[in-house]
Amino acid sequence: MHQKLKELINLCRKPTIELLRKALLCRQEFSEAESNFITYMAGFSHHEFAESLFSDFNLSFLEGTSIFFDRENNKFHFKILLNDQSHYCSKLHMGSIERNYASPMFGSRMAFRDKDGLYIDSLGKQLRGCSGEQVRAYIAQGTSGLAENVVSYQRDLQDYCLVTHFVGAAEPNVDINVKTVFSRVTACIFVNTMENIFYNLSLDQFQHRVELYPLLKSVYWYVIDAIQPERVTYFLHKIKADFKLMQYDVKYDYLQEILPEIEIMVLENIRKSFQ
Repeated sequence: MHQKLKELINLCRKPTIELLRKALLCRQEFSEAESNFITYMAGFSHHEFAESLFSDFNLSFLEGTSIFFDRENNKFHFKILLNDQSHYCSKLHMGSIERNYASPMFGSRMAFRDKDGLYIDSLGKQLRGCSGEQVRAYIAQGTSGLAENVVSYQRDLQDYCLVTHFVGAAEPNVDINVKTVFSRVTACIFVNTMENIFYNLSLDQFQHRVELYPLLKSVYWYVIDAIQPERVTYFLHKIKADFKLMQYDVKYDYLQEILPEIEIMVLENIRKSFQ
């Protein structure tokens, strides 16, 4: 990894508008994959800090879509979210995706912010000695941090340059900003495993989060039915989300089937936007 990029990524744990401006300006100094990752941070994980810069860099979301258009470089970026139980399928493991798509994995991180908007380096140290009730109250008043692993895969398809960002988010027990993770997502690959293991992105967690329903409805879901798929499909029917149920096979290469379908959807949306 380019040393300058490494420094920028580290600084972006506590992002500012000017820091995102600097990162976007530096893209031409980096490799294609590194540049695409900077564009990912601006459009997706660090969107709230970069949005005011979009017009300066000819960046925009195509109307009514989650497709991020980099007009200057003529690239269309979109995000595929892999839920945090995807390691149950070997080909959906981020390390496997990194190898199969010959593109490096980058980490997009953002520190927790307290109720005053101040970044907290370590929640553990900050809350040492607090009761569970005090910890929950403190976190609820702030803005959750972010932890994503990203592999950006670029290819030309039917005269368009598409950049697929495979994103693994919310490792077990990591405090995350769920709204940021699910915002501007084109598709989510959800592995439905043991219901008594509650990870942060498990749909079971969202049954009572009514405020998230419009966001979750906007995502196209691929549900891999390892255990009790009816729990998940019932919920997706309830919120009127589009989804596809797939059989579980630990060694099956789901992306070989799923990615072409998503690319077709993306191309259709691109063409509609330019009609």
